[in-house]
Amino acid sequence: MSNLTIKIVLTCNGRTLTMGPGADLDITKISGLESSDISLSTSDNALVDGVTIDGKKIQARPIHIEAAFRDMKNNAANRQRVIKFFNPKYTGKALITNMGVSRNIEYELEGWSFAEQVSLNSRLKIVVDLICPDPYMLNVDNFGKNMAAFTAMFAFPWRVTSQKILNVPKPYTGLALGGMAMAYRTLHQEVALANDGDVQTGVIIKFIATRGPVKNPKIAKVGTSNFMRVKVDMEMGDVLVIDTNERHQVVELNGVNCYQLVDRSSNPFQLDVGDNYLEYAADENYVNLDVNLYYTPKYLGV
Repeated sequence: MSNLTIKIVLTCNGRTLTMGPGADLDITKISGLESSDISLSTSDNALVDGVTIDGKKIQARPIHIEAAFRDMKNNAANRQRVIKFFNPKYTGKALITNMGVSRNIEYELEGWSFAEQVSLNSRLKIVVDLICPDPYMLNVDNFGKNMAAFTAMFAFPWRVTSQKILNVPKPYTGLALGGMAMAYRTLHQEVALANDGDVQTGVIIKFIATRGPVKNPKIAKVGTSNFMRVKVDMEMGDVLVIDTNERHQVVELNGVNCYQLVDRSSNPFQLDVGDNYLEYAADENYVNLDVNLYYTPKYLGV
C-alpha cells in the first residue's frame, strides 16, 4: 500500500489531527485498513476428519500508524499539540481516504508515543495504536428516504403572463391564480433501499404523525417474517424512532424510551447486502404518517 494515497483525519474532543497529503504530518507506516482479524468457532467430529465450523466473528480492528512532522523548526509546539490531542478519556473518529475512497470509523486510543529522535533538530515522529470496537468502516454519507413525501409541481405563487389563459383585458401581467395544487403526495407503503456495503446494516425508522392521530405503527421487511410494531396511540406531532442497529437498538417516543411498548412478536431487522424492500402500516390512520428511513452501509476495509 502506498502511503502517498492515504489521508487520515482524526477527530477527538473537539480537536483535529490530520496526516497525509496536504497535512504537516507524513504517514510513514500504516496497517489495519484492509481488514480485521477473524476468529472461528469450531467443534471436533469424533469419526470425521477435520472440524466443523460453528461460527465466524470479525474481531475489533487495530490500526497502527507511524507519522513524522515535515517541519523540524516547530518541534516544541508540535510536541505539545500531539500530547493534548491524544487523550485516552475520549472516543475519537477517523476519516480515512485511500485512493479516492473515504470511510469513517470510531476508535479508542490503545497507546501512543514519540519515536526516538536522533537529535533535538531531527523530525518529530509519532507511533499510534488505535482500536476500533466496531470493526466495520462506514460510508461517509447517511442515506435517507421519506416513504410519504410530497413531490413539487411548481412554485407558489404561480403567475401567468398570457391574456388567453385569464380571458381578461389588459393589464393582466403578474396576476396570480389561487387554489391551485402545488404538489402531490406520494404514498408509497413499500420502498426499496439499496445497501452497497459488504455486510448487513441497521436502519433508523422515524414515524412522524404529521396529519393527525395514528394507532400502532408498524414497519416490515418484505419477503421475511421480520417486522417492528409499537403499540402506541400517536397524537399529531408525535415522533416515534426505531433504531435496529445492533450496537444501539432503541425505541423512543418524543425522545423517551418506550421499548416496553414493542409488540412481543417483533424482531429488529437488518438491511441485507443488495436491494431491500420495506413496507409500513398502522392499525388506524397510516395516511397520517411521514416515515423517514436512514441507514449507513458498512465495509470490511478501505
